[in-house]
Amino acid sequence: MKILITICTVLCVMFANDVMAQLKAADVEVEKKSNKMTDEEIREFDQYQFYLDKPAKKIEQIKYAKDEAPIEGQISKDGKRVIMDGYIKRGRVTAIVHYKDGTKEEVSRSSCVIDPVIPL
Repeated sequence: MKILITICTVLCVMFANDVMAQLKAADVEVEKKSNKMTDEEIREFDQYQFYLDKPAKKIEQIKYAKDEAPIEGQISKDGKRVIMDGYIKRGRVTAIVHYKDGTKEEVSRSSCVIDPVIPL
């Protein structure tokens, strides 16, 4: 009987040590995942762009769709792109665009179609 109790005690200690090791590993992994990157760490390029369906003459405002934070930007010389300064990849962008044909439209673009402007 004493041998059975000893074996059970050893197994319980081994099991408890294994569980503790797994919990420590899980805590480390959760800590790694919860470290959010700052806006500066996310920023890779100075300017980003998205294309328009037709040439524009001016842009009224550019902002993030989710929190409506403003984004600095301008229309390209050919009027076919909106170039954003300091854009950080954090979601959809909306802009009010005045086209050369006299129409005005609020356009919305997903971060999937917003491209970096590569310096030449």
